Amino acid sequence: MSLEAQSHLKGRRLEFESIAQMLTVRSNEIPEATHVYYYDQILTYKNTNDRANQVANFLKEAGVRKGDIVGVMIQNSPEIYYTMWGAQKLGAIALTINFCLKGPEISYVLNDAKPKVVFVGSDFMDEFTKGLRYADTKPYVVEVITRANHNSPEIRTSLIDILAKYPLDECLVKQSLDDPFLLLYSSGTTGKPKGVLLSNRAQLSQCRNFNQMGYIKGNDVMLLMLPMFHTNPLCVFTYPLSFAGQALCIRKKFSPNDFWPTVMHYGITVIMGVPTMFDYILNKIDPSHIDLSKVKIRYAFTGGAPLSLTTRRGFKEKYNIDFLVGYGLTEGCGGNSTEPALGHYKEGSCGMVHAEEVIEIMDSEGRILPNNVDGEVCIKGDCIMLGYLNQPEQTAEVLRDGFLHTGDIGHFDDEGYLYITDRKGDMIVRGGENIYPRQIEIVLEEHPLVAEVAVIGVPDQCLGQRVKAYIVPRQKGLFTEEIRQWLLERMANYKVPEFYEFVDQLPRTPSGKVQKFELRKEA
Repeated sequence: MSLEAQSHLKGRRLEFESIAQMLTVRSNEIPEATHVYYYDQILTYKNTNDRANQVANFLKEAGVRKGDIVGVMIQNSPEIYYTMWGAQKLGAIALTINFCLKGPEISYVLNDAKPKVVFVGSDFMDEFTKGLRYADTKPYVVEVITRANHNSPEIRTSLIDILAKYPLDECLVKQSLDDPFLLLYSSGTTGKPKGVLLSNRAQLSQCRNFNQMGYIKGNDVMLLMLPMFHTNPLCVFTYPLSFAGQALCIRKKFSPNDFWPTVMHYGITVIMGVPTMFDYILNKIDPSHIDLSKVKIRYAFTGGAPLSLTTRRGFKEKYNIDFLVGYGLTEGCGGNSTEPALGHYKEGSCGMVHAEEVIEIMDSEGRILPNNVDGEVCIKGDCIMLGYLNQPEQTAEVLRDGFLHTGDIGHFDDEGYLYITDRKGDMIVRGGENIYPRQIEIVLEEHPLVAEVAVIGVPDQCLGQRVKAYIVPRQKGLFTEEIRQWLLERMANYKVPEFYEFVDQLPRTPSGKVQKFELRKEA
């Protein structure tokens, strides 16, 4: 169905040169429409646009110009919108920094992206300061104040002061569709994270795709629970729902006890989560206190790990909620296929390709394969990234002949439904989080008592996979807790292995390559 035929878009502008312009126009068209619910706060489209302009006026005074990078390291809250859109109004590139990262990881991102200004939540200020201490890049630090205490001496001002001091004057600068507007870091297979540069063109294509597929009915309220440094809450839902003029309900994080009260109180109509969240909601929460007459959810979107048939059926039988499973990459603006809103699902499928995209299944020579034959999933369309920041060789490796070569293995059936049969290389998907073993191995190899290491994912009924490390020690006396603490000080907690096995040697090929498939069989 065309955009013009969508009832919620009747009379609205549909073409924009930038995501920042989209917000500006919507705030003029529907100034009093609710944009964000955040606990006891209700913010209109005009509120979001006004505060973004205040941030933009501050950034302009701080010397930020078109093409500069502005970082955001904030827990889920409306402040993410003010700061990101504020930067984007100037034609600057908003950088989201994973707030789970530790000092050395933060230092790498700062040196790679070189942001001029970074907005940091009080909760993460101590760890950010550790990263800043070792980074060559020293951005202007703005605190987004919460109740958390810290001892950072690096703060220059606060977001509260900015919103109290700076004017609401419109700051939108002229931009082009091919200008970058967002920088998201994706874990790297070689151990170094990659900065994915997305353009206005890519995100606006994603907005149109989402709004053409019949998911939005008007007067919708979308619940965002996943961390908002990810592509999913931002590219797949925040921007498309804002394009649609709908409301977003932000929670700081997923809380089982908060889930149903939030759904009933705000009249949530659309939700998104990873399968582990839904498994927990279905199996661990007592449904007796839920007033089903107040549950208005039409769809629950999910991806990042397989959704069990038991969970899908359970939600339909208990709550009359349908799931829509999707597939996408940060490099493809987050969403590239989804089950049709008005169609039928197929067990194990990731749905059908979005309207403005093309997906082909190719062999190693780049030849397109027929239906029901596995090959590499390759994506073409306006949705794909501009490239990896500062990594032209890796960009050229994945962007070839107009296609994004994902490294994922899959096939189409005869009805056009996509199936992913294997993930990128050795990547581990733990509870919807992508973890690359090489990142963990590099840190472990720096431990003076570790001779060799191999990290793999092991199957888990709850999380999809968990992380296990096989370690060859240099001498006796190396213990699990010592290794865990070594890792916890150097990387995000979710990446740290939960299982450890000390071995005399790792299985290898005649050429010396570690045979991880043998370790997986053993595990």
